[in-house]
Amino acid sequence: MLNERLAAREREGRPIRVGVVGAGRFGTMIVCQLAAMRGMRPSVVADLDPARARAALALGGVAGDRVVEADRAGRANPVIARGDSVVTTDSAVLVESDLDVVVDATGSPEAAAATAQAAIRRGRHVVMVTVEADVLVGSVLRRAADEAGVVYSAAYGDQPALIYELYDWAAALGLEVVAAGKGTKYLPAYRKGTPDDIWERYGMPGHAGAGLNPKMYNSFTDGTKSAIEMAAVANMTGLRPDVRGMHFPPVGTDRLPEVLKPREEGGILGHSGVVEVVSSIDRDGRPVPNDLRWGVYVVFTSPRPYVRGAFRDYGLAVDASGRYASFYRPYHLVGLELPVSAARAVLDGAPTGTPRPVPCAAVVSAAKRALRAGEVLDGEGGATVYGLVDDAATAVRERLLPIGLSHGARVLRPVAEDGLVHLEDVSLETSGPLYALWKEQQALVASQVR
Repeated sequence: MLNERLAAREREGRPIRVGVVGAGRFGTMIVCQLAAMRGMRPSVVADLDPARARAALALGGVAGDRVVEADRAGRANPVIARGDSVVTTDSAVLVESDLDVVVDATGSPEAAAATAQAAIRRGRHVVMVTVEADVLVGSVLRRAADEAGVVYSAAYGDQPALIYELYDWAAALGLEVVAAGKGTKYLPAYRKGTPDDIWERYGMPGHAGAGLNPKMYNSFTDGTKSAIEMAAVANMTGLRPDVRGMHFPPVGTDRLPEVLKPREEGGILGHSGVVEVVSSIDRDGRPVPNDLRWGVYVVFTSPRPYVRGAFRDYGLAVDASGRYASFYRPYHLVGLELPVSAARAVLDGAPTGTPRPVPCAAVVSAAKRALRAGEVLDGEGGATVYGLVDDAATAVRERLLPIGLSHGARVLRPVAEDGLVHLEDVSLETSGPLYALWKEQQALVASQVR
């Protein structure tokens, strides 16, 4: 049992030493939970604001006299050895310190990719919270981790890893996975949402200026974050989007197998084996009964009538034909569950989900409004573009701009509202390591197409 194995490490004085880069909301949740666990420690927390890193540790109950600020690994390691915690403004100090696992929770694809690459080279396991980086360059990072003999893992507690867990459960049992995904609050009109009008739309009026990132929350509702997360699931499982951008049907847990099945069986899907997001509100804005806003699901079937009969007998939601059934988890605890990924990496040498060597999905950029030459795109969750999950080979063939590279791109020629943004439509910063890694991942997709 995981609990017993961690307890044994605590007794032996060998706790798993975890470094967390980024002390925002997600990172703070990770730090707080690590501090509460036997057999694990939040050994180093890196953030550009050291006060925020200290605050995360304080919320986890780590006393101030047990926290030391360090500007180099040589200062950090004795602190880690005696079981205290280090804060630093330099992620390189964290990577070079005596750690077992490095967690990136920055939310910045550039920073996340650089940290992951450095950690893998240093022989550290990596848990990637920044899904944007995973979708953009995750297969390249996973290959590097394999070569280095370390684990590159999705973050347990975040929805992609939990969806992967349900998929793996069903597929391992020999069930045919028809659809897998998550719930969210979505309306088609939300595609055009901006950070200026997010709080009312998200259901948190009065939160402007409360320290939360409006672009991040805007990405939650305009469909971009859902596209990114479903691309991550697709790249872990081989499931694919049914259509570019997905359907986002308003569906409650009781109707998942009725709606998310092939069209010839009365559902909405053009084919089986897809990623899909369901909305918690109807197209008229009314709440969907039995909604799955915070949860994840899998829809499956079996070729054996006896097995299908057991679906209904044991209380699963099934469609009218009795052929399709669903299994779901209603909630996820985000960063509070992430320590499971760190523990599995160290104790089992296994990820809680990882991209396949060649990705099958990507997230491309579409214009929220007509874009004029000379404008600068503000990226995920901004006011200029939104993301659509697409087939990776199609994105390469059509030369579509990935949402993960859209921030800071300068428009060279006009793009119509809702039009896809092509690489020729913008100028990009191409000198950084993120772009180089993305080109490497593009080559993986192109080679498979050939």
